[in-house]
Amino acid sequence: MSNSSLYIGLSGIIAQSQGLDTVSQNIANSNTPGYTRETVNLSDVVTPGSTTGSGVTVNSISQISSQFLQTTARVSSASQQAAQSYYSAVSTAQNYFQEPSPVGINEQLSNLWSAFDTLSNQPNLTTARNSLLTTAGQLTTTLNSNSQGLVNLYNTTVAQVGSQVATINKQLAQVESLNKQIVQYQGGSGGNTLIDQRNQLINSITDAIGATVQTNADGSVTLLSGGITLANTNMSDSLSVSAATAPPMPAVGSSPVSIVSGLSGATLPITSGSVGGSLSALNVSLPKYSSQLDSFTANLANSINSILTTGFGYSASGPAPAGVALFAPASGSTINAGNITVNPAVTANPNLISTAATSTAPMDGSIASQVGALGSSLNPPDAQYTLAVAGVGLDVSTAKSTLGTATSQSQSATTALSSVAGVNTNEELVKMINYQNAYQASAKVISTVASIIQSMIATV
Repeated sequence: MSNSSLYIGLSGIIAQSQGLDTVSQNIANSNTPGYTRETVNLSDVVTPGSTTGSGVTVNSISQISSQFLQTTARVSSASQQAAQSYYSAVSTAQNYFQEPSPVGINEQLSNLWSAFDTLSNQPNLTTARNSLLTTAGQLTTTLNSNSQGLVNLYNTTVAQVGSQVATINKQLAQVESLNKQIVQYQGGSGGNTLIDQRNQLINSITDAIGATVQTNADGSVTLLSGGITLANTNMSDSLSVSAATAPPMPAVGSSPVSIVSGLSGATLPITSGSVGGSLSALNVSLPKYSSQLDSFTANLANSINSILTTGFGYSASGPAPAGVALFAPASGSTINAGNITVNPAVTANPNLISTAATSTAPMDGSIASQVGALGSSLNPPDAQYTLAVAGVGLDVSTAKSTLGTATSQSQSATTALSSVAGVNTNEELVKMINYQNAYQASAKVISTVASIIQSMIATV
């Protein structure tokens, strides 16, 4: 019997006490967002020449996690965020088309064709001409509003991306700072707390831009986007948004919105995360919808104007005035959804609306009848608009389905990670009892050895 037994018992008390502290930390943080459960790593102490060993020591306090599950959870979450932001953009865009609706463009087109039919039967009635002008004016107002709505959505989404990028820049700087602090630790709960803080920042960054993470041997991490380094121990990038301001809405592929590295000047290949979803809407869907609306508007106006300009208006006495275009651009030289308006000359003199094929037949309504027949022709302007609306609806339906799948996958990946890295209070309670029993046993060893030593001294 020697003092080594006392030190062995003491090492047990210290080790089990550290284990109890770690269990307490886990239980206390069982509901803390981003917390990764910890465990005490113990090893026996062997002194050269000793046949029984010299006790136990705490090597480190490590986090229990899985690199694979963590990466999977981040990738899945970034995909969900991309699907969510894209769905939000296209579903908002769909609202501007208001179809089917009593105030939608399809209904207004139907009213316009009916107004021309009515005028063709009563070309001399001022009320019929004014009614047609009112219907045409409502249509142009709706087209202007829908076009402006898409422009506003584009600019708002660009602003949201800019706000996200500003937040990301702050987070990248924080990752760099935490990297420097973490490499100073050789284990211990202090380092683990910093790692948890860094993980939450990384999760936020990957949710936004789908960045990839490389873990280095010194405990630091490197964040990258398509091979472009965003942050490590020695640097953090400052990103910026390159985007045109609408109107006009950029054409697909002409002036893409992009995220640019401040250090290298390179464009980040972002396809995931909430920013990636927004970029898909900004660079493809919204310009496409705007272009389709503009194309339909130009085709509608040109189809009607080309017929009206071949005819003649109405005159109660004398030759009828030559017909003029019903629609004109409020600005510029080309009609689109944003600038279409009723020709001011026609607004001032509704009799300029063509109804007759000749200037000497005031009750001839054949020209107005031709315009009214456009709605029932083999290739009516309505069909182009209906096709565009159907395309938007398909995009929204597909985006909703994609979001549902991505959400389910993200939840599954998060659950899988939580089962490994999350705190299970029942498991921690079992560990607490084990540590408690071992602590009490170690204390018993010390008291027993001390009693034996006292007995031996008493017999001398």
